[in-house]
Amino acid sequence: MTSATVAWLAFCTLSNPAGGVPVRVTPAYRDLTAYLSVPPFLEDRLIYYNAFEQTGGKPEIDRTGDVQSGQIVTGPGGVRGRCAVAQEGQALQLSSDAFSPHRPLSVAFWWQLGRDEQLDSTFDLFHLTNGKGFVSHFSRGKGEWCALERPAAVLQVYYLSDIANLNGIYDSDLMAHLDLRAGVWHHTALVFNGGSLIEVYSDGRQVWATRLNGRPFSASDKLHDLTIGSRYGVPMALDEVLILGRALTADEISTYVTAVRQMREVGYPL
Repeated sequence: MTSATVAWLAFCTLSNPAGGVPVRVTPAYRDLTAYLSVPPFLEDRLIYYNAFEQTGGKPEIDRTGDVQSGQIVTGPGGVRGRCAVAQEGQALQLSSDAFSPHRPLSVAFWWQLGRDEQLDSTFDLFHLTNGKGFVSHFSRGKGEWCALERPAAVLQVYYLSDIANLNGIYDSDLMAHLDLRAGVWHHTALVFNGGSLIEVYSDGRQVWATRLNGRPFSASDKLHDLTIGSRYGVPMALDEVLILGRALTADEISTYVTAVRQMREVGYPL
């Protein structure tokens, strides 16, 4: 077992080599889940967890009172265990007022494309809406839209009263920075903090951050409808979806991504 894997599992209760009472090597976390893919530092205000091990893609943990739209087709080949397999139009669609970004919120998930990205390809990652206004994270390929020459990474905030529209093309050559071939797992995290700061993380590192202009998000925006995955364009597999009612730190995200990758590499059991 690698040192990184040992660190990842440091929250486990270990037996005293001399026998007797077990000792704990970290603070006394309470009510730990049974899922090794969810470390204790991500359990604080965890409101949703889906590893796609359940029938129909139902979540392992759901404290949001959300409504999940439709059935999710699952299968083997996840970043750990099973996953939501890549099919045309398949995405995880949830609805809950717990997703409103006027409060601290983090949405993190693993994804892989179902076919190789092409110069003119498009795929979605994250879409949070009230039916009109939205926050959306996606990749758009070469074409007339914004005169793109290659697939770009985009974060948009649009049609929310008194919030300035934002078309954040923060990476105009995404294929140069991510391996967008079919079957390669990547991790995305979006962190909302203070009602106005949005941070975007890719494979454990921050790739962009922006603040709203005009006003912060509010409960009255009713941004409750959340879609994770690609509704249009290149189909996408999903795994290990985590939603927390707090803002994750850069160190937490980096540690988590590194640990999951190493657990996958050594074939650590679920």
